[in-house]
Amino acid sequence: MVTITINNSYSRIAGLTAIQEKQLKAELSYVVGGSSSYYSGFGPRKKSLLDKKGNFPTGLKYKVSSWLHATKTKFLHKDARTRPKRMPDYVLPVVPYISQTKAVDIALIKERGIISMPTGSGKSLVIALIVSRLNVKTLVVVPSLEIKKQLVEALKSAGVPDKVTVENIDSNALDKCTDFDCLIIDEAHHVAAKTYQKLNAKVWTGIFYRFFLTATPFRNDLEEMMLFEAIAGKVIYQLSYKDAVKEGYIVPVEAYYVEVPKQETEAHTWQQVYSQLVVNNNKRNEIIALTLLRFNASNVSTLCLVKEVAHGKALAELTGLPFISGEDDESRQYIRQFSAKQITAVIATTGIMGEGVDTKACECVIVAGLGKAKSQFMQQVGRGVRRFEGKESCKVILVRDISHKFTLRHYNAQRRILKDEYGTIPLKLEI
Repeated sequence: MVTITINNSYSRIAGLTAIQEKQLKAELSYVVGGSSSYYSGFGPRKKSLLDKKGNFPTGLKYKVSSWLHATKTKFLHKDARTRPKRMPDYVLPVVPYISQTKAVDIALIKERGIISMPTGSGKSLVIALIVSRLNVKTLVVVPSLEIKKQLVEALKSAGVPDKVTVENIDSNALDKCTDFDCLIIDEAHHVAAKTYQKLNAKVWTGIFYRFFLTATPFRNDLEEMMLFEAIAGKVIYQLSYKDAVKEGYIVPVEAYYVEVPKQETEAHTWQQVYSQLVVNNNKRNEIIALTLLRFNASNVSTLCLVKEVAHGKALAELTGLPFISGEDDESRQYIRQFSAKQITAVIATTGIMGEGVDTKACECVIVAGLGKAKSQFMQQVGRGVRRFEGKESCKVILVRDISHKFTLRHYNAQRRILKDEYGTIPLKLEI
């Protein structure tokens, strides 16, 4: 009889035939390096998350069970985990949305999995509700120090006591965070990264409850998706963008684009194209700068996102607007002022303000760089969908440039995401 022994971080399957083991290894395999490996001189190399002893990440248990059912293989579950003793829950002095309550109800039944909700629909309160309902020692992990500070303030405002510990993923303290009963990871689309994988294997093995919150519960290639699900498992609750808008949790998205004149270029590589046609493209930057200044002059709260520091500096020089590229005190002050609409326009790198950071006053997002990864682009759009007094929509501005196949391909990919995910098609914005 095939048996699956369930543990917190890794589980084990036993009793498979040699043929079944080979088939299951293939089911839990991915191509190392993603699609880029096909163009290497060595060809694609596959790696399986099922080892020779039958161990696999517990997040993939649903895949293993599905495969066993599909192959009509009988099996038994053996749960080797220790369920934490819960104290009586406590009531928070806040009134949650129906969707937030529903998400937490399902989470407590499932005990682990992904909660997917659009940016701005109240994931921080969902975390607070999980903590209050479980009332066990809880560790919350976030991707940056700035998001940590925001979440600590949000949990404190929601009435969460000191029983919860919040750490950013770069904190040295995480290696010692073993004595917890519940793990909550915010912006969980990052868990495919090596740091999370290492912590899951070495540090979090004793943690029973595990919840993963993200607006984008997918990755952009099979390798990242497999590693993501290895820790996070499957989606247990999902609030769609359409439903979040309908319920009034977030504002709807409108889309526009500005046109950049075609330029002749001999650039071939990605680096050459990005340098010549984006970062150092004076005409492109002048059009973006003019767009920024016009929105700013109309008192429209506008965030211009760039990928490279040099690009942000060039736009800041053209506009005289603040440029945020670090986590220093000055940058944090600019972020606070922008979120409160004390200043109405900033330029920032996607690494600092492309996700997670509270930008509720923002009603216009200018995507100044290239990029066609769905998850990253949706995170950028999410900077503008939070509700704020007087705000009716989030305006997303793209840059259309037909100078090179890369620039056009990325614009078309962004346009397609806006249509598929937000139901909007970009209209031309005359500058």
